[in-house]
Amino acid sequence: MKKGKPLLIHCLFLLLLFLVQPVWGQAAAEPDSLAAAIAWGLEHSPSLVALRQEVEQLQRELAIIEAGLHWQLSLDGGASLSGTGETAGPASGQEEMEQVRAGLTGRKAFRFGLALEPQLTLKKDLNTADEPEVGFTFSFNQRLYPWVPAAEEQRYFRTLNSLQKAEADLAWQATRMKIDWLEGYLNLLRLAEQLTVAEAEYRLAVEEMELTRERAAIGEAGQTQLLSAQVALKQAEYKRQQAANRFQEAERQWRLALGLPADYQVKLAEDNNYLRLLQAEVQAQPVTSQDYPAYAQRLEATHYQLAAKRLDRAQLEQDWRWKQGEYWPQVSGGGIYDSSRQSWTLNLNLNYKLWDGGIRRLERENFEAQLEAVDREEKSLSAQLDTELRSLLNEVALAELQVEEKELALAKVRLETEVYPQQRAAGFLAEKDWNLKQLEEKSAEIGYKAATDQVLLRKLRLFHLVGML
Repeated sequence: MKKGKPLLIHCLFLLLLFLVQPVWGQAAAEPDSLAAAIAWGLEHSPSLVALRQEVEQLQRELAIIEAGLHWQLSLDGGASLSGTGETAGPASGQEEMEQVRAGLTGRKAFRFGLALEPQLTLKKDLNTADEPEVGFTFSFNQRLYPWVPAAEEQRYFRTLNSLQKAEADLAWQATRMKIDWLEGYLNLLRLAEQLTVAEAEYRLAVEEMELTRERAAIGEAGQTQLLSAQVALKQAEYKRQQAANRFQEAERQWRLALGLPADYQVKLAEDNNYLRLLQAEVQAQPVTSQDYPAYAQRLEATHYQLAAKRLDRAQLEQDWRWKQGEYWPQVSGGGIYDSSRQSWTLNLNLNYKLWDGGIRRLERENFEAQLEAVDREEKSLSAQLDTELRSLLNEVALAELQVEEKELALAKVRLETEVYPQQRAAGFLAEKDWNLKQLEEKSAEIGYKAATDQVLLRKLRLFHLVGML
């Protein structure tokens, strides 16, 4: 493969994405068009709604963590009654004191472990005329060694990683569903055409039945011919009903997948701007087995599931590094300033666990086992995706071969159809034969369109797999 081929492929698909993306937007779509239906599905599909809610929940969790690191302010207060002296005796031998207290406390935590706590207090002795006592203290605390993120920061990082994986999953599933919905729409188009052919065949069978009855009335047709016409009519009726059932079932399933309401109307039209642009761009891009190395490299670098596995591995290693800090000497510092006493205090604390009963060794074994499991899962996933890539490349090749076969079959039927008018004019063919040949040509056209649809869909799934959509 030439060196410039991967770059050319990449550029062409960037162009494809640029052309297709606006058409899938709801603002640029006609109300009853395919683009509008897909835009509706992106907002209301039950599967995507569930995934979007998961993303929103993780976003809220991050917001809650962030909010918990902002300044917090609390108010507290109370009254107390205290006394001294014996229970029996003159009242003058007892002392009582009534006091009310109110406090305003602020707290501020940082993800790197620093905690600040200023406090303003007001005390008043109700038994005296003294002025209220106002006090102010300010304390702080910070871990100095080892530098390990605080619990809230660790929680923030883990939640952020979960959010990244959820967003990647949502984006992947949204694109996959757009392809599924496109496949369903194309299937509806072909089923509608097949239903039209089945209805035409039924009308011909009805006309043939009436003609046979007329011939039987004048003695030109017997009971065998009547039964044969009746069988053909029932077969045509069965085929028509089967085609109608298939179309209705496919339409119900398609509307259900998009979450379309009962009164939402979708116009089935093959000649629409969205579909035309998509077919022109995708079918113009050749795909061969020789492109496998470039696709495999891109798949390994961009697939969201592989990225999630690598993120899990990085998080596991990060958690283990944070865990190691628990076994090192713990050094923390802090201080308190008390305005009422005009005093301040600084402290330095040291803590070191001398013996853990073997917990550290067991935790290391657990970490190594988890790491091995993640690596094994990544290798297995990579092999599965590689197999899927090869299968899609083969499916594209087979679909293109089927297009060639259907194109030849259509050309053959059209050539025969061109000869039929002459044979009909010469009296060799009846009106029924001409009508059946026209329906045969229509069926061949449907087969050709269905084959080209499969090429389009196989390519889209291939490009999606390798991260080009």
